[in-house]
Amino acid sequence: MIEERGRVVALGQDGIWVETVQRSSCHGCAAKSGCGTGLLGDFWSNTSRIHVPVAPRQLSQLALHDTVVIGISENTLASSALIVYLLPLVGMLAGAQLGNMLAAEPGAIIVALAGLVGGGIGVRWFGSRNRNNPAMVPQLLRLEHSQPCSTPAG
Repeated sequence: MIEERGRVVALGQDGIWVETVQRSSCHGCAAKSGCGTGLLGDFWSNTSRIHVPVAPRQLSQLALHDTVVIGISENTLASSALIVYLLPLVGMLAGAQLGNMLAAEPGAIIVALAGLVGGGIGVRWFGSRNRNNPAMVPQLLRLEHSQPCSTPAG
């Protein structure tokens, strides 16, 4: 399970809105203090809000500004990443090959772009098709009472 800490910013009837901070991978590096890339990563970090469905029993235990841990399974993340990255790439390469056979280089460029856009549309379709799939939605793993969340208020 891939875990992320966040702060509860809104409570709804069917779930909560959690604000997380997206940081670069340099954030956990031992040489962070002497590295320019780590400093830039801290400068450009931003927050995102995610809706997490929660059972009514758990919802009664949560309050605004609580620190929670949410998670998503590794298999879900890996399969979604493959679709998001590979589908447009495969569409572009197949389009380039087809366009090259039909109309040489200009055709390859035009059909490659069409394949890239088609792959993007396929990713969008996949996302809308799986919007309500419980395996694709982050889950509330636990409430952390002892540690305050470091996400900025905003």
